[in-house]
Amino acid sequence: MVHSKTTAFATIFVGLLLTAYSPSVFAKNYPKILRDVSTGMDTNQVDSIAGTPSKTMEVWRWIYSTDQVVFANEEVIDIRIGHRIKPEKRSKDTTKLHKRKVSMLRIGMKAEEVVEIAGVPDLKAKGVDYYYTNRHRVEFTNQTVSKVELHIKKGLEILDWVRLNFSKGGLLFMNITLAFIMFGVALEIKVGQFKEVITKPKSFLIGVFSQFVALPALTFLLVIIIKPSPSVALGMILVAACPGGNISNFISSLAKANVELSVSLTAMATLLAIFMTPLNFALWAGLYSGTAELVIPIHIDAWEMMKTVFILLGIPIFLGIWFSMKLPAITKKIIKPLKIISLLAFAGFIFAAFSSNFKFFLEYIHLIILLVFIHNLLALATGYSLASLFGLSKPDRRTLTIETGIQNSGLGLVLIFNPNLFDGLGGMAFVAAWWGIWHIIAGLGIASFWSRKPMVKL
Repeated sequence: MVHSKTTAFATIFVGLLLTAYSPSVFAKNYPKILRDVSTGMDTNQVDSIAGTPSKTMEVWRWIYSTDQVVFANEEVIDIRIGHRIKPEKRSKDTTKLHKRKVSMLRIGMKAEEVVEIAGVPDLKAKGVDYYYTNRHRVEFTNQTVSKVELHIKKGLEILDWVRLNFSKGGLLFMNITLAFIMFGVALEIKVGQFKEVITKPKSFLIGVFSQFVALPALTFLLVIIIKPSPSVALGMILVAACPGGNISNFISSLAKANVELSVSLTAMATLLAIFMTPLNFALWAGLYSGTAELVIPIHIDAWEMMKTVFILLGIPIFLGIWFSMKLPAITKKIIKPLKIISLLAFAGFIFAAFSSNFKFFLEYIHLIILLVFIHNLLALATGYSLASLFGLSKPDRRTLTIETGIQNSGLGLVLIFNPNLFDGLGGMAFVAAWWGIWHIIAGLGIASFWSRKPMVKL
């Protein structure tokens, strides 16, 4: 019996070994093979050299100098810029430059929009793209090879060119939803809750510093180190510039943290965000755009952002505080249902952000999952490290961890979809939307862990 089992195992092992070393399972060395493909060849010649491609795609190419706008099924599927623009070669007014006009185009646009932004192309040509895996491409124009591209970057760069479509009605829904959530948050703000600012100024000031100084600065360093694509980098900077999220108080209570401090920080951070969010973004995004080699145009309008944030945060917050002061009895009755409705509204908020862009979500979300995880971990670690460094109590450490790690990504999304600001820039929207989902998962996970640990006073 033992001998038969050994023989069977050896047979299987040898079979797997032979299969592993079989030439049929080795991926072809396409970079080496495709070097023999040259411009002017036809499809038969390419097939004889490289074999059958992984996939083919019939396209129309609109040529602008060295740049291409590629159409399939009457919409833009790719934008291929010849060269990135070096920081030292950018002028203050780049909107008139030919290349910058092409860089303002986005995947998903129709032909009319392309002409309106970039003008009439130098040439229109029918073509076919041969893909050998997703990393190598041979471009045919008018049935002959026009370009061979090896090691295509199919990573975060693609998100720079995605524009998520959002109707005016959808944007109005997002604005109203965020205003409603902020109104609900404001109903819980009481003047007495700010006693933490007076009785424990140390914890409060460190919490504000953690959110509005340390996290944006460390996010900027993270961006410089990992060098994501421009739109993703801007999304990270914008999320870091936003105030604490509206569910941080709930998560703090689950985690046995200092809820009073949490409420005080959320309230003050939301009010400070009217000025600090635009200023932080303008500062760090401005530094980033001055050092990175960019293709996409970046226009940072701090004043426009400040007006938008004031409308979205300032007005609902002031109305909520006024309502709770003037109508305390009604406030007491509606505040609990509003909490539940706010959570459901936030879920609907995220769903609405991608309901009309679900194909993009499924296709590209995997590109930023790990990045958001690292960024959120940095935020949580920032709050905890600063609280520990300054010797705060365990409840206060937990509060600062949560307040720094739970960001108001809903505000970020509304700003991103604002046509006067970022007009649904793909990388920014993906970062903010996934952050909005992930920070709830991470926050609840931390709260569950801490809720089971005994609280030892320091």
